[in-house]
Amino acid sequence: MDSWISNLARVGARHVVGLMVLIAFVGLVGCGGSSETAKTEGAPTDTTAIHPDTTMMAKHDTTAITPAAPETTAVVQAPPSREEMLQQQIEDIKTENVQLQQKLDASEQKNKDLMAKVSDLEAAQIAAQEKATKPTTAATAASRPAMTKVTRGASSSDMIQHYEGSVALARERKYKEAIDEFQSLLDAGIKSDYADNCHYWIGLCDYGLREYKSAIGQFQEVLKFKISEKKDDAQFMIAQAYERLGDRQQAQAEYRKFVELYPNSEYLKRAQAKLR
Repeated sequence: MDSWISNLARVGARHVVGLMVLIAFVGLVGCGGSSETAKTEGAPTDTTAIHPDTTMMAKHDTTAITPAAPETTAVVQAPPSREEMLQQQIEDIKTENVQLQQKLDASEQKNKDLMAKVSDLEAAQIAAQEKATKPTTAATAASRPAMTKVTRGASSSDMIQHYEGSVALARERKYKEAIDEFQSLLDAGIKSDYADNCHYWIGLCDYGLREYKSAIGQFQEVLKFKISEKKDDAQFMIAQAYERLGDRQQAQAEYRKFVELYPNSEYLKRAQAKLR
């Protein structure tokens, strides 16, 4: 009896041990399943973790590839070199210079036109004064030898009449014809009482034709005469001619010379006004 009970107790103990082992095994399997479940449940987290990486990789890859396009654009739109910039500046300056020169030419032409009008008016004024001071007929001219010019030699009545006809041509502004007539009188040896006047009138005709350098030469011939009533007129016209030539410095010098040499001339105020 006691033996049977001992056997039964040993069998029960083995069953208990076996049961405990089974329970432990099931527990392990359950933990494993829980671990797999945890892993399975954690999968979305891992997948989510992959998405940012994938996005970042995509962004990184795109950023790495994108610079290729700007490089192509930079080649097409390359900035100009220093030489090209300097060349462009030179071309701009040349263009501006041409435009300024055109404006200057237009201004000079306008100035010349205005000066020509002034010259015509002044020549007409001087001609009127000449008409008032010179004898107008051969008869009155014939009386000139009895005056101061007699010491310089008296011209014949034919030459005096020829001279008056030449003056008439000049007053009609037939300048070239008048110049030829006055020159023929000089070539024929007209006396000094009218020779200075011939040079003076040739100068006025040249002035009217805007041949200012030639006019200056004729007026200077008048100044060479020892005695001439036209010296102050000639000196004033020399200054006027230089002014028309655009040589203001020389014109000013000639006006000063006039004021010094001819303080009693009727042109004094006009000369002084030019010096202000």
